[in-house]
Amino acid sequence: MFQSGIPFHETGNFKSHRTFLPDDQYGIALDNLVKGCTDILLLSPPQTKPTKIFTGRRIVQPQPDWWFIGGRIFPGETPVQSAQRLLSRELNLDISSSRFHPVCAQAFAFEMREQEPKHHGTTDVQFCLKVRLESEEEVRKVVLDEKEYGEWEWKE
Repeated sequence: MFQSGIPFHETGNFKSHRTFLPDDQYGIALDNLVKGCTDILLLSPPQTKPTKIFTGRRIVQPQPDWWFIGGRIFPGETPVQSAQRLLSRELNLDISSSRFHPVCAQAFAFEMREQEPKHHGTTDVQFCLKVRLESEEEVRKVVLDEKEYGEWEWKE
């Protein structure tokens, strides 16, 4: 599958066996695996000049600061499917897959993480995708997930 500029290769009939891991088990997994993430560079509508970028102040590790909206990719998801799920969960937005465009792929090594032992940190690989909101009406639909973000703003 080729979706929004990021190849996704699936052999056979992959079926995810993802399950919720309690924090202690997830912490062990983070000590041994690199986590895949999708972050979304959300742009203001075309009529907004200059273009602004939506950011939220995260209240959880590994990045309790201003950041793009995003999070983990689930097994079997394409980066775009992950971005769609995350925008729906974190901002209450339903965005068509055709509107996403790749920006970059990069890796992070964070000193801290949310799960114990927090000081073990976490390592992530990130796909960053951008999407432009189409109207002020779409901007008004944004409802931030208060469990992850304390505040938000549109930055120039």
